[in-house]
Amino acid sequence: MVDELVRAARALVGGEERRDFAFVVRGGVITDAGDFNLVRERAGDLPARAFPADRLIVPGFINGHSHAYQILLRGWADDLTFAAWRSDALYAVVPKLTPDDIYWIFVAAFSEMLAAGITTVTEFFYLNGAGNAHAHAALRAAEDTGIRIVFARTWMDADYAPPQFRESIDLARERTLELRERFSWANVCVAPHSLHAASHEMIRAAAAFAREHDCMMHVHVAEAPYEGEETLAEHGATPIALLDRLDALDERTIAIHAIYITDEEKRLLAERGARVIHNPMTNQYLGDGICDVVGLQALGVTMGLGTDADVKPSLIDEMRAASLLQKVRRIDGSALGARAAFDLGTAQGARALGIAAGDLTPGNAADYLVLDAAAIDPWSPDVQSLVYRGEDRWVQAAFVGGARVYTGERSSLARQAANTLKEIANRVIP
Repeated sequence: MVDELVRAARALVGGEERRDFAFVVRGGVITDAGDFNLVRERAGDLPARAFPADRLIVPGFINGHSHAYQILLRGWADDLTFAAWRSDALYAVVPKLTPDDIYWIFVAAFSEMLAAGITTVTEFFYLNGAGNAHAHAALRAAEDTGIRIVFARTWMDADYAPPQFRESIDLARERTLELRERFSWANVCVAPHSLHAASHEMIRAAAAFAREHDCMMHVHVAEAPYEGEETLAEHGATPIALLDRLDALDERTIAIHAIYITDEEKRLLAERGARVIHNPMTNQYLGDGICDVVGLQALGVTMGLGTDADVKPSLIDEMRAASLLQKVRRIDGSALGARAAFDLGTAQGARALGIAAGDLTPGNAADYLVLDAAAIDPWSPDVQSLVYRGEDRWVQAAFVGGARVYTGERSSLARQAANTLKEIANRVIP
């Protein structure tokens, strides 16, 4: 752990520009923050780290939903229908992966994320049918790269899914407990895959597990129109209402996508305290549709952003897309502004996951970025420039828990992963 005083001539705190700002890092957590002169007096004799005005210090970006192994699909699996993408690409590749493959794929993906300023990733991990060996490899990759991880361990028992993804409720519970005990630092939680890939009994059991062990429950829901059509025809309820009927909709529920939901379901999400993760780039890539972020936010639903298929794991791209898609959806240039989009990718995104991060304020993890501010016009507010014109290459350094985990260039481990990734791709891509 690094204990130090960090001085920023220029910073974004709560989305607002601050000058000569400082924060104290103790035990990986921000314990004090404010104007430099005041904080310095309270910091004692801590060593100091200072950043000049040509650098912009911002909180690390929060990636609320990722499937890291899907970096193997990008390029050759583009421009397919969702059904073809799932059957001919996803199901053709992922079941072939060994634990060693998973380690190197995840090192490559997590290294890309850190280089793009993502300091926290929620990995929705469903390669569990043979046990926890693959999960162990993924978590080792997170530990070795230094990224903060929320490990959403999938529960899945649908007959149509590959056997490498499926398991019984008892096995899912037992294996999830093993991960929680062995990797206590990894924020391991449950993730019944979806209303179509997990049985109602499994979803009920996952929700009960989340309540018993005080963890979050992630679930894909209402990503495509067919899901609502199926649940309505088979069970007489739309997806969010069906989750509620299954006792699986409360403050621990994190609904991934939530695109095709009714106004009544939006209100139900808000009333139950459930959260939503929006994945605007993947939703465009797969032709899913546009989540009503503005409507959900107006009801008080806590939300975050995710890179999902990881075609390009960039939270700057996700923030920009979140804003622009809402402007188009509402035909209103003021629908979702830069500061609101930045909040989704930082502080609010962290609250959606139930973790203390995403801002440079006391009590939060000391996860922050150093951005090159040279491309920001002197007349342009920093948050506007970052969301609408920012690029991943602006990221000069990334810190997690106060420790530098990205230095502006690929580490030797990241380079090795990139080379190994090519070998894996040559072997598993049809």
